[in-house]
Amino acid sequence: MADLLRQSRQSLILATTCLVLVILGHIDLISGPEPPTQLALVIQFSIDFLEWLIISVVLMSFIEHQVHSQLMHRRNFLSKRKKSFQRIFEAHALDHHHHYSKEFCDEPVSPGTDKEIRLTVRKAPIKALPVAILMALVSLPGAIIFLSIVTLHHWLWNKIHLEMHKPQGKFFSTWPAYKFLARHHYLHHRYQDKNFNVVFPFADYVLGTNANATEADFVQMKRLGFA
Repeated sequence: MADLLRQSRQSLILATTCLVLVILGHIDLISGPEPPTQLALVIQFSIDFLEWLIISVVLMSFIEHQVHSQLMHRRNFLSKRKKSFQRIFEAHALDHHHHYSKEFCDEPVSPGTDKEIRLTVRKAPIKALPVAILMALVSLPGAIIFLSIVTLHHWLWNKIHLEMHKPQGKFFSTWPAYKFLARHHYLHHRYQDKNFNVVFPFADYVLGTNANATEADFVQMKRLGFA
């Protein structure tokens, strides 16, 4: 029964997202015999922007999930043959998770000594380029928005991931959205095959990899200030 409810919820989330995208994609206010008004152009631009923004965030959520689960947590074809991918796996699955296996956060560290926590922001557009090129065949603005979302994702990952593991009391640390993400990531360290999303926790719910917290988990999250 629980599996059926979980699958129904996943299907509902995915169907709702697809429906929203279809509705947005079919709204056209500027075609017709009469020249479009300035207001119609602004509204159409806003709708198109919102459509590609949602598409980019959802796509980035699935990319984040797959990169985290397949490259950072599993030895695979790439990590067995490429030293760069082997280093990614070892730095995250072995070093990072071993370090934070017993205590979720510790003292802040000086810049440059937290590499296993951070992503390289300047490389984000380069890594996203293959997907962006394909998107540009459909929409150049859509491709630009996607590149921006990937870059924003890397920047946000660094900010919130560092605050989660090496808290400094950043201004956003009391925000409900941050606390939700912190609880989500805390459960990933408790259950390493769950909660692979760090910044955009959407794919975890669709793919069924979201973790359910126990009473003991809630106690620890409250102690850390996440609940």
